[in-house]
Amino acid sequence: MLISAAANDILLAIAAFGLVLIPAVIIHELGHFIAAKLVGINVLEFGIGFPPRLGRLFRLGETEFTLNLLPLGGFVRPLGEDMIGPASEDKVKRDRVTIERRRSGLVRLVSEREMLRLRGVDERKMMSVNEAPALGRVFFMAAGAIANFLMALILFFIVALIGLSLPVGGLSQIVAIPPGSMFNDTDASVGDAIEKIDGERFADFVEFHEKLDRYQGESIQFSLIRHETGEEYELSVPADFAGRSGFVQVISVLDESPAALADIQPGDVIGGINHTPIAPSGDPARTLNEATRDFAGRPLPLMVSREHEDGTVENLVVTVTPRVNPPEGEGRLGIGIRSQFGLRDRTRFANAGYKHELIPQSVPDAISHSIRTTAQVFRLIASIPGRLLDGSLSGKDARPISIIGISKIGGEFLQRSLHEGPGLMLNFIALISIFLGISNLLPIPALDGGRIVFVLIEMLRGKPVAPKTEARIHQIGIMLLLAFGALIMIYDLINPPTIN
Repeated sequence: MLISAAANDILLAIAAFGLVLIPAVIIHELGHFIAAKLVGINVLEFGIGFPPRLGRLFRLGETEFTLNLLPLGGFVRPLGEDMIGPASEDKVKRDRVTIERRRSGLVRLVSEREMLRLRGVDERKMMSVNEAPALGRVFFMAAGAIANFLMALILFFIVALIGLSLPVGGLSQIVAIPPGSMFNDTDASVGDAIEKIDGERFADFVEFHEKLDRYQGESIQFSLIRHETGEEYELSVPADFAGRSGFVQVISVLDESPAALADIQPGDVIGGINHTPIAPSGDPARTLNEATRDFAGRPLPLMVSREHEDGTVENLVVTVTPRVNPPEGEGRLGIGIRSQFGLRDRTRFANAGYKHELIPQSVPDAISHSIRTTAQVFRLIASIPGRLLDGSLSGKDARPISIIGISKIGGEFLQRSLHEGPGLMLNFIALISIFLGISNLLPIPALDGGRIVFVLIEMLRGKPVAPKTEARIHQIGIMLLLAFGALIMIYDLINPPTIN
């Protein structure tokens, strides 16, 4: 069974590699190809995969489209540039000499320029990368990233047309069915979630209990979702909702937080604030948050119920001092909470968030969603350095991920997409496309951003950096990137990343 599961994970990772990385890289290279055509740079080859070459697919004008053995994306080979960088003037001159020697029959080698001539390109219209205008070269080098960003916009647009997961109503989870509960002798189980009352949805957890408070009938029909299987079912129970009480359940406690120092523990249920029971109306969690704001820097007594492993319940009063200026995302107490309500028969319900369904969007709304989501991703990425510095984001959470890690996470998304719809996988592909575009624009030698830096230096100096110097710097950059990439892959094999 374990071997089968591992084999399935590997197959999913391979499939995700093909669905995520290969298209993103090919789109990136297609951006370079289109930009080269717009600028006037000649492109000799557009390769799908990396050499060795398996064969030629077709030729479009001067450009030969090839299929290569290593399925790692693709490449564009413009005139006057190799995998390292632009060719030197010496190489251009050698090409011209080679053409003459070829014509005289002294050598059999066909140069790039002669290859273009044989494909019908007038030599006067030939333009290598380093012969293009500076701004044209910047556009050519940035076009791959631009294509990735456009790809993300299109994918987010398609996702919105297919349907966005939007809340259609609230969910109220059953968290306690004690002896004498209205749910005894029914099919309901702890963990099941109520989504409808008499066939109608409720907006949120607060409205759920407002409806119960106003209910006039002798019995009430609930529509529920079974927590183990997702199966939907209905049942009727007596409509006895008198004697309701509000509670706040503690889900998590951060280390060294005020709650931890006061010995508040996950699973504790807070029933009173400042010696006053929580009201059976409104949102109990919001009530607690408002109290911590009012008591910031001052002791705040809380009435807590704690259930032990033997089933006994201990009632105690703890005193906690809320922080005046809490760290971002931690709150004044440093706890994760959710609202609960209890009935006289000690049945308890908890806020379970919202019921989501896929709702297709109109074309204008899909365009708006695409632009807004892309902008959010850019803002998120831009915030990473600052969040690392202020400690709100750990280095572990912001770790770089190799193609192995991306494929593994992609496999998890692919598996979930089989059940939740294609939108989940398309969103992931869009995210990776944005990250690919941004990473290629980083001012690192050998990357597009590093090459753009050399063009900008040329524009400032009025003359280009010596081609041999630039090529050497790019060579060093490639070696460092390969070494760094190998380390990340090893780390991903030792500590595989997950969706979380």
